[in-house]
Amino acid sequence: MTTNTTLTMCDGVRIVVPDSLDLITPYVLREQEDWFEDEIKFLRRLLQPGQKLIDIGANYGVYTLSMARVVGPGGQVWAFEPASATARLLAQGIAANGCGQVVLVQSALSSASGTAQLSLNDNSELNALVHGPSATSTSETVALTTLDECLASHNWQEIDFVKIDAEGEEANILRGGRQFFARLSPLVQYEIKAGSEWHMGLVEAFAALGYDSYRLVPGLDLLLPFDRESPPDGFLLNLFCCKPERAAWLAASGFLLERTALGTIEQRKKHPPADEGPESPYHWRKTLLALPYGWQLAEEWTQTAATGGSQEVERGLALHARSRDPALSAGQRFLALEASFHLFLALCERQASGLRLASLARAARDYGARGIAVNALSHLCNAIFQQQEVDTSEPFLAPGARFDTVDPGEAIGNWVLAGALEELERLGSFSSFYTAADALQRLQIIRDLGFGSGEMDRRLSLLEERLAQRPAVSPSG
Repeated sequence: MTTNTTLTMCDGVRIVVPDSLDLITPYVLREQEDWFEDEIKFLRRLLQPGQKLIDIGANYGVYTLSMARVVGPGGQVWAFEPASATARLLAQGIAANGCGQVVLVQSALSSASGTAQLSLNDNSELNALVHGPSATSTSETVALTTLDECLASHNWQEIDFVKIDAEGEEANILRGGRQFFARLSPLVQYEIKAGSEWHMGLVEAFAALGYDSYRLVPGLDLLLPFDRESPPDGFLLNLFCCKPERAAWLAASGFLLERTALGTIEQRKKHPPADEGPESPYHWRKTLLALPYGWQLAEEWTQTAATGGSQEVERGLALHARSRDPALSAGQRFLALEASFHLFLALCERQASGLRLASLARAARDYGARGIAVNALSHLCNAIFQQQEVDTSEPFLAPGARFDTVDPGEAIGNWVLAGALEELERLGSFSSFYTAADALQRLQIIRDLGFGSGEMDRRLSLLEERLAQRPAVSPSG
């Protein structure tokens, strides 16, 4: 019989979960000391004390309890979790954190009230309501309610945020919440991809209710209008949506860019931010040389720059530095980041020399093109292994932000490889839980190079422990 354990996240929140390395949530929390989604980090910045929130599909309370910590005792969080065993652990987590502002509702939300069968998965994140024939797997009968019924029974007058993660039940939740979404104006986070299945119909369903959809730009903690015509990044899991009045408030607060302020991507490519030249405060001599690796490579970079061969790289670096300036508006920062990303992408497509792939990976990750970042890092690591050398002649961005402050010492080549491998490990999957044995060699190399983070040490330790328990583990996810 599996026992339970309490794990503490980076924000101090305590989560009560089954004590097993074969389950997603306890593994991820041990590995990353947080949930793996960028959205939870964004919400910690966005939400404010006193706000009222709803978490549909609360599971063990990773979002519920983190959000409750932000809104404080003056706020309130309604957490909907239908599975009895999971709800019991969530109740223990609520008590462990002293969260009297959390209301636990042990019901599933759908298009009508009543009861239904909930199929139960070993990983409770995958529990789902059964429609049609009876469940062939383990299941339990759960209560059903609707958002419209809850609107009346809980006397909701104002709700600031709703998270919906209901394993395919989202469309039914919308059908049972027409009055809720008409009367109230929350920001909504909803799951757009479950496993390999895209739920693009939800974009249209929310639009029919007056809610425009946005994606998170993770490097800027900024919501950007979702482009329905462009293929989404393969790692995208969630979108946000809201009505125009909520969007206007978020834009005024610097958390959202409205479509009217952006123009089309084609227009933005034709008119990128102006190049401010060598005297710009964003030039690499004023930004990268302040970092340990930049200071070390200054002479080599200066010689390359003197030949005029790195002008486009220098422009891409300046644009990325501009995107990091908190004194600029959200729009200015986004336009700079987007231009940097597209410039490095074009450069690498023409000639991926030097460490341009490292700069591309950094800009792509910040922009939200995670798949492109992973591809760039994979090519960079393969090239280093094949060539057994690293070309540091051009200025470049460290593959991951943590390496900005890591001193390479006398081992700049090992430092570059460690940075690329660590970022590839972090971005290539949501957790080593899914890659299992495939990540083992990479994590061992990161350890041996001597520049790995504490998280990489935890990943290796957890993976070795899990593989020792289950020698025949096969990759999943």
